Amino acid sequence: MPPDIFIPIAETSGLMPRLGQFIVETALYEMNEFLKETGLEVALSLNISLRQFMQKDFLKELYAQLSHYQAPQITLTLEITESLFIEDLDYLMPLLKDLSSRGVLISLDDFGTGYSSLNLLRRLPIDELKIDKTFIDDLLMDLAAEKMVQNIIAIAKNFDMKVVAEGVESKEQFLKLKEGDCDLFQGYYFSKPLRLEDLKTYSKAFMSTNM
Repeated sequence: MPPDIFIPIAETSGLMPRLGQFIVETALYEMNEFLKETGLEVALSLNISLRQFMQKDFLKELYAQLSHYQAPQITLTLEITESLFIEDLDYLMPLLKDLSSRGVLISLDDFGTGYSSLNLLRRLPIDELKIDKTFIDDLLMDLAAEKMVQNIIAIAKNFDMKVVAEGVESKEQFLKLKEGDCDLFQGYYFSKPLRLEDLKTYSKAFMSTNM
């Protein structure tokens, strides 16, 4: 079941905070196991829902999990959507600054589809912009989508942010984005979602062919 189906159900039923906590704990545990076995540096990105982020003890529970799994060895990025910022910005700003002070990176997911303004980007401690998949889908056939991608990359560079393209499914998309100075790429062109054991195998094979 794809996320666009089960996440709205989890949100409306009130299960999202519990589900989100389970995801954070499972991901940190598995990446810690991956790190111990492979010795590779780990960069972990986690989507955090609006309801989860607004929970009173969200940061306390997150820091407890990071401490438990010795996660200083893991570079953690929290992906949040633009819809978060129509909430109480005065409440959110200290949380984001606290995360930043502890080395947790913040990624703005689905950038270009919602509420963001350049003034908001200037004020918030955001490290990364993530280009929405809809723009990547049309990148090679729609000039407007191509220009939007170019503009997002330029905005990210001007604010000293990394930029991630999600939903990269072809070599042609990858090369076009790389030529446009995109930093990071995510999508089926590289791999479908993998279980932990499959990720270990994939990583070993990747390292053996790229050394």
